[in-house]
Amino acid sequence: MTMKRIAAALMLALGLTAGLRAAEVKIAVIDMQKAFEEYEKTKTIEIKLNQQMEVFREYSSQLQQQYQNLRKQYESARDDSQNIAFTGAERENKRLKAQQLYESLKLKEQEMTSYSESRKEQLREMHAKLRGEVVDEINKVVHNKAVLEGYTIVLDKSGESLNDIGFVIYFQPNLDITEAVIQDLNRGYRKNAKDPAGAAASDK
Repeated sequence: MTMKRIAAALMLALGLTAGLRAAEVKIAVIDMQKAFEEYEKTKTIEIKLNQQMEVFREYSSQLQQQYQNLRKQYESARDDSQNIAFTGAERENKRLKAQQLYESLKLKEQEMTSYSESRKEQLREMHAKLRGEVVDEINKVVHNKAVLEGYTIVLDKSGESLNDIGFVIYFQPNLDITEAVIQDLNRGYRKNAKDPAGAAASDK
């Protein structure tokens, strides 16, 4: 958590407590990191990303194998083009073949580099998109719970200051809504998983 966010949260808390009687201020805390990790959709996303990474690794391995085969052919043709056991005409044919293979080798290198870079970027975008969806869903559940249960402020106890000190130093256990939020998240996720229409709507 940045200093700006900390300062903003403190100013909000001070402003609210100054304008309301203490009895009217209802504060809750949540461990957003734990909620993220224990949300079942997060685990599903991790599996999906790992599966996609495995597909990329398999294709990269195929490209590498193709490259090695081309390299062996090139080196063989290059060596033959310098072998005096062949006639001059044969060595020239071998030289031309080696040249063609060398060009194919360079194209394969470019293909491997381009594939690797594009797939890494694709994975980064997928991760950011899916993570953003999960965070939005958690925030929505927290917001709804705060409205329904009348919380004035909800603080993230997993956040840390620039000094690596927890933002929330102390709170009474009954103020922690982490487990309740996790239960709500997973209950909704399981319901959507059983309801294709609901699941499709939640993925948009």
